[in-house]
Amino acid sequence: MDKKDFNEKISDISKSIMSYCVTRTSNRYDAEDLAQEIIVELVKSVENIRDDKAFYGFMWAVARKVYAMWCRKRAKLNTGELPDDLADDTDYFDIDDNTDLYMLRRELTLLSEKYRQAVILYYLENKSCSEISSILCISESMVKYLLFKARKILKEGMYMERNYGEQSYNPKQLSLLYMGEGPNKYWNITDSKKIPQNILWACYNDNLNAEEISLQIGVALPYLEAEIKILEKAGLLIQKGSRYSTNIIIFTNEFKIELSAKIESKQELIADTLYNFIVDNEDKIKDIGFHMNGMSRNSFLWHISCAAFQLLFGKITERDYPFEKYPVTAFGEKAFVWGDESPSNILGLCNMSSHDGSLDEGEIRFLDYLPNPKSEHAYFYRNRKLANFYIKLASGKIKNPNEHEKEFIADLIANGYALNNNGEISITTPVYTQSQINELYSLLSPMIEELLKSAADIQEAAEKVLKNHVPAHLKQQTAGIICMRMFDEVIGASTEIMRRKDYLKINWSACEMPTVYVVLG
Repeated sequence: MDKKDFNEKISDISKSIMSYCVTRTSNRYDAEDLAQEIIVELVKSVENIRDDKAFYGFMWAVARKVYAMWCRKRAKLNTGELPDDLADDTDYFDIDDNTDLYMLRRELTLLSEKYRQAVILYYLENKSCSEISSILCISESMVKYLLFKARKILKEGMYMERNYGEQSYNPKQLSLLYMGEGPNKYWNITDSKKIPQNILWACYNDNLNAEEISLQIGVALPYLEAEIKILEKAGLLIQKGSRYSTNIIIFTNEFKIELSAKIESKQELIADTLYNFIVDNEDKIKDIGFHMNGMSRNSFLWHISCAAFQLLFGKITERDYPFEKYPVTAFGEKAFVWGDESPSNILGLCNMSSHDGSLDEGEIRFLDYLPNPKSEHAYFYRNRKLANFYIKLASGKIKNPNEHEKEFIADLIANGYALNNNGEISITTPVYTQSQINELYSLLSPMIEELLKSAADIQEAAEKVLKNHVPAHLKQQTAGIICMRMFDEVIGASTEIMRRKDYLKINWSACEMPTVYVVLG
């Protein structure tokens, strides 16, 4: 690698290295010293890099090596003995920070489950080896081995200085996002739960064993073990030997700030192009004759924007990651899963269709505006019978509703999806026949092709920036996750620009539902 390329890469990754160091040190000064040591080591080793593509994996390997050496330099020895016959009548809850007993209890919180159980049963509960053998369903010789090994681990630990990571007092936040088939089964694994969120953060750039995770996030191992198993079972954490690595890409705030400066003009171009197209072609679009084509101008702008954005995002994913290329999750569904430090939550995308089996016929397409929603896709997604009834109501098949159907109608009216006009029930969402939606898409297509060029520029910039922010073992996920990220960076961001420019307003009309529409099969 030549010097110019190396200097450019060092400039690109300096923020990532500093972020890495901040989460592993107790103050800013130590973080700066550690970052400087990592960069110095990179400078010394640059001649060993023969392939530019290997730079980022090499960088994180150097960072981990330097950090390990840094920790060893700071370690100090404390003398203390752990007798095999630790007094049984000790008050284990009378903690004095200056006693060996405190150090022992600290080390017990870091012992893995198999050793910890044996130690607690033997020393604290006065169980014999034969009793422990029966309780744990293992041989007596294995019990003796576990006790011997645990004493050795505890003694070594008591001689060590333990440095808790920044996450122990400044926990990070993480939301899991999902794009694919079926409901999102991941959100509740980390939703409002700081321990699993911070486990994933701790193992993102480092391969950590359970003890190191405990120190990094400041939580005793007995409280972590179940969470680690849940994360591993869900495929969010992978184990190699005794060490764990986060198995999903995380969009950090640093990544988003760096990317935003590079793509803002492209996002604004998309917003302006779409708005001008709708204004210039308003009459042609209304002439298609779909139901609700006479809606208020703001609702019309919202609706056509939603239809165009859905078409645009479909084209982006179809071009780069069609559904058949989606990875299979640990739950057996085809979907992408990733983390976000602070998700924007601008739009909620959902399509229900007879093609995927969520409806008996036709389609209902949603693009909910989450900051001030008019529609809510979960309302139909949680009640498939209601959704199928809505399709029939939209197609005019419900002539003389029975009592059960009247309850559905009353529910739809109460939630704004239908209107009772002197006994005549009408749908408040746009409704298209198959030929009408094809005509709309045909009209939108030239403009969508133009938007795809700007979207491709955004995607290329995003992928380049992300490669500077992800660890080497996740680089193979970059292209797919960035494709999914285009929903935020192209669709969501452009919507917010249109809102900011007052192209779209959120003073919703009471009897119009523009962010959801029906396509009859």
